[in-house]
Amino acid sequence: MTQRLRIAATGFVEEGAGSIASANTILLREWLAAGCEVDFFSKATFVDPRGALGAAKGFRFFDVRNAWADQLRRSAERVPLVGLLASRIDTTTYHRALCAAIAREHRQRPYDVCLWLGDYSRGRIAGLPTVSFAQGPPGTDARAMIRHFELIRTIAGLRRAIPLLVLARLRLSLGLPEFERTDRILVGSSQSRNTLVEQFGVAAARVGCLPYPIEPERFPVADGPRGEFTAIWLGRMVPRKRLDVFLDGAAQAISEGCDLRLMLVGSPGYIPQQAQWIEQFPFPDRLEWTRSMPRSEVPRLFARGHVLVQPSEEEDFGSSVAEAQMSGLPVIVGPTNGNRDYAGPNDVVLPNASPSTLAAALKKMAAEWNSRWLQENRRHAEAIFDPPRVAGRFLDEIRTVVSR
Repeated sequence: MTQRLRIAATGFVEEGAGSIASANTILLREWLAAGCEVDFFSKATFVDPRGALGAAKGFRFFDVRNAWADQLRRSAERVPLVGLLASRIDTTTYHRALCAAIAREHRQRPYDVCLWLGDYSRGRIAGLPTVSFAQGPPGTDARAMIRHFELIRTIAGLRRAIPLLVLARLRLSLGLPEFERTDRILVGSSQSRNTLVEQFGVAAARVGCLPYPIEPERFPVADGPRGEFTAIWLGRMVPRKRLDVFLDGAAQAISEGCDLRLMLVGSPGYIPQQAQWIEQFPFPDRLEWTRSMPRSEVPRLFARGHVLVQPSEEEDFGSSVAEAQMSGLPVIVGPTNGNRDYAGPNDVVLPNASPSTLAAALKKMAAEWNSRWLQENRRHAEAIFDPPRVAGRFLDEIRTVVSR
């Protein structure tokens, strides 16, 4: 990282959080250590990275407030429709205030780039290049709710399924990002890149792919005994994640003689009826379910398992998959899971979302699993997710945009 940049940043940053918020913290820390200057703009009650970065040389925080709109949202958020309108007002005024604050500082001491972390740019600052590090294409969960409406109706009933369908269609028709506000869009995988190009018409030349950085020291390889072959599920339980495929595939593998145990960590969220799938699993003595777990406990979870399974659809980048790889575990991912870009020699990319296909993969994995994989998988993960390497590639992307 040779050229030191002045960066105006905003978005989602939280140390110890999952997904892109944690990755963004790592990126900012690496850039500051390399001598870049970072001014971070945010509403302190929304995102405040000072606890993780405030003492770093070159870091400044700007508290951007829209107090009246924020109070309006809090007062009305439980009122149907009115709450939705109040939320839109809050979001719109907040983004305007963000852009105004960045523009004001840019006039006094120019930045090299405006960086939106975990989001698409919500505004333009005259004369300032803009890069968005997005969490994938918009509306992935909404498309899944439409695609799996019958499944949702069967498990949750029509009275619950219809409002979710309406919300999904609203999500895909209102509030989509204005892609032209961004000079360069970065996403976590080619899966997301292709969706942006093919479904949203974004020019391919404007979209790049970067994995999230994963800190190796947070996910050590545990070489001790692991007991019976265990498959791990870790993360949200929403239609797109395909909990049904995971459970049905595991049940089929067990019924066909696979000595398999399951460890599930996650909550059913806005479709609580999904808990029925877990409670009705035909081999309850082989299933352990934990609704939530502190991230500090995740390495211990990985130390007890043999494989992490994520059959998700339209996944941009599954952090739990990369973290499992860093811990030495092999992974099994779905055909439209973006983590397929980063699969190693011991990982499995499913050709389809059939439970029978997953069952076959689990049986094969259980029969072939070898402890020597742990260090092989770790080396593979370090080569891809190394924080200085990912942060350096990101800065190269920024420099390219700036030079144009």
